[in-house]
Amino acid sequence: MYHAITEACIADVVDTFYTKIRQDRLLGPIFEDAIGTEWDAHLETMNAFWSSVMLASGNYKGNPMMTHLQLPRLTQPYFERWLELWRETTAALCSEQVASLFVQRAEMIADRFLHAISTYHDDVGPEPLQVHEAR
Repeated sequence: MYHAITEACIADVVDTFYTKIRQDRLLGPIFEDAIGTEWDAHLETMNAFWSSVMLASGNYKGNPMMTHLQLPRLTQPYFERWLELWRETTAALCSEQVASLFVQRAEMIADRFLHAISTYHDDVGPEPLQVHEAR
C-alpha cells in the first residue's frame, strides 16, 4: 500500500491499470487498435505522463490531447469506464489520501479530454463509436 506518490507508486499504478485496460471488453479493443504491439513504449510514456502530472517531474514530452483527437470518437461511457478502472486500481494500491489525489487528477483530465473530443468531433463530423457493455 502506497502512502506517498513516488515513481515506484506511479509505475505500479500504471502497470496494474493498463493490465486491467487490456482485459476490459469495452476499452481493450480501442487500446489494442491504437497501441498494437507497442505496449512497452506506451507504458513508458504513461509513466512519464503521470510522473509529470503527479510529481511535476517534467518527464513527459508530448501532446496527449492531439493523440486522443486522432482516435475514433470516444464518448462519455468510455471515459466513465476508464475512470472506474482507475479508481479501482488506485484504491487497491494506494492509501485513501493518495488514491484520492490520483482520482482527482484523472477526473480533471477525463473531463477536459471528453469536452475537447466532443467539440472536435462535432466540428469534423465522425460518427461516435458503438458502445458495448463493459465487463
